[in-house]
Amino acid sequence: MITRRLARPLSVLSSSGWTCPSCSKASLLPQRLPQIPLQRRKLHHVPPLTYDETFKRDGVPGLFSPTGYQIAWTTYQNLMVQKLNELTAGEPFENKQPKDIVIQFARDPMNASLFNHASMAHNNHYFFSGLSTSPQHIDNCPLLKESLEHTFGSIDTLRATMLDTAAAMFGPGFVWLVWARDVTSPTVRRGEWRILTTYLAGTPYPEAGYRHQGLDMNTSNAATYAAYQAAEPVNTAGKFGPYSKTGKESGMIPPGGVHLMPTLCVNTWEHTYIYDFGLPGKRKYLADWWEAVDWGTVEYNTPREAWQDFDRGMPRRQ
Repeated sequence: MITRRLARPLSVLSSSGWTCPSCSKASLLPQRLPQIPLQRRKLHHVPPLTYDETFKRDGVPGLFSPTGYQIAWTTYQNLMVQKLNELTAGEPFENKQPKDIVIQFARDPMNASLFNHASMAHNNHYFFSGLSTSPQHIDNCPLLKESLEHTFGSIDTLRATMLDTAAAMFGPGFVWLVWARDVTSPTVRRGEWRILTTYLAGTPYPEAGYRHQGLDMNTSNAATYAAYQAAEPVNTAGKFGPYSKTGKESGMIPPGGVHLMPTLCVNTWEHTYIYDFGLPGKRKYLADWWEAVDWGTVEYNTPREAWQDFDRGMPRRQ
């Protein structure tokens, strides 16, 4: 008679782990293998600020508390970068800097979200880059001071104009101090100072065409967008924009040149100041920001022709 032998199981599960039937030794393998998280490339990172560690510990002197700084910079900038990584993952432009993404997609309504997050990441970084633990006073930057007085008459006038402009903004955005190059004289670098306002995530760079979005993206698709691109402009008036006189003349600038050179900006988004100043505290926030500006950084951002004009004895602008 043939006796059928039952096959012994290769292993049995005990309460202490996996036990081999042929021996009494229990292996050290756990009952459940740990889950290995999926790795995702993060090509965009929060750019380092020179005084980040000090700001985190002590806040921005005379302006933000450590918690206010945490909200306005660390938390918000991380949010912008995280979203930017999601929107650019696997795309041909995923390695581009936020400013380059802004210029590429500024007039593309189908990529409005990409533009907004890239522009906010760039603008917010520019704002915080103008702050330091020991801000340099404007009097210690005589060439820059003289150049600004050449356009505005006095630093007090510049302060009043810039802060009044920011306080009067109905809605969040940025107010910029920019050096505007004269595009009608491409062979000689000259220009003048101007104050520029951008709302929401708007960009100060004319190379981006001052983003126009004439489509309601809730009711539009690729076909309507194609028709929108092919349409002739309805209004060609205005100082800036691709169809304005300035926009057309901007093509005269030599390759690699730029029309507007931002040197300083203030962030007027409510989340930036609400923790330390409260919702009605916008004017106090702006006044404190002016005192916290590092004019050494502004001088570093300023092109040399901004003070070469009057160094050569050119007449004062009226």
